[in-house]
Amino acid sequence: MTRRNKKSREEAQVELPPDVIEQELWSLSAWMEKHWKTVAIGLGGVSLIWGGLGIYQIFHTSQEQGRAEASAAVFDKVGTAVIPPPENPESPAANSDVPSFPTEKARAEAVVAAAGNEPASGTALIGVLVGAAKATLGDRETQLKHLETALGTAKGTALELPLREQKATALQAAGRDAEAAAEWAEVAKLSTTDFGKALAKVRIGDLHNPGGGGKVADAARAKAAYEEAVKAARPGDKDPAAGPLAFLLTDARGKLARL
Repeated sequence: MTRRNKKSREEAQVELPPDVIEQELWSLSAWMEKHWKTVAIGLGGVSLIWGGLGIYQIFHTSQEQGRAEASAAVFDKVGTAVIPPPENPESPAANSDVPSFPTEKARAEAVVAAAGNEPASGTALIGVLVGAAKATLGDRETQLKHLETALGTAKGTALELPLREQKATALQAAGRDAEAAAEWAEVAKLSTTDFGKALAKVRIGDLHNPGGGGKVADAARAKAAYEEAVKAARPGDKDPAAGPLAFLLTDARGKLARL
């Protein structure tokens, strides 16, 4: 093996820090859920699947490893894809042996059932997964309660950022716009990537955008948030190459132009 090939292999094995992995995982899941639903249709509930697996990635190697393994049934259900039954019962997909759920609701019900009383006697992070499942079933307040509990134990760790992102999204879905904007502001402070900061600022702008019909509509605040998103999405004052960051830049600029 040449020295150059050896160096390339070593570079390929470099792993990202857990906080960067979590940031990208959760931010991209929200972006895909909003803009790539046609691509993700076979995996319904992107934020629930990726959220569960993202938390497990760190949780599994932490001091809570034993309890994570004891809750394997919950993670198994969370990680199972949602694949609607094929229209043609004679198609090969109809006879697939791949485990799946026909609807997001069915998976959420299975997650709750698998947990049993686990959230009460187990870990706060299991509660987050069950809370996300209950949100799918229409219970946002239970989701927020579990997120608050988890944040109480995750402050200052790599899990705080993704948990705050999920909380901000849940608050927004529950119609608590002012609280959601404040939470997205915390996400922007904690984010260590340009994408994470830009995404948080775009979400704040959306909450204040008069065109969205939200409860905290304020054109001046929306403009300021979008301008900050544009700045965050242009590291070095240069437009990024094609990709998620470039998409956010285009999105923020377009919304600014329409205010």
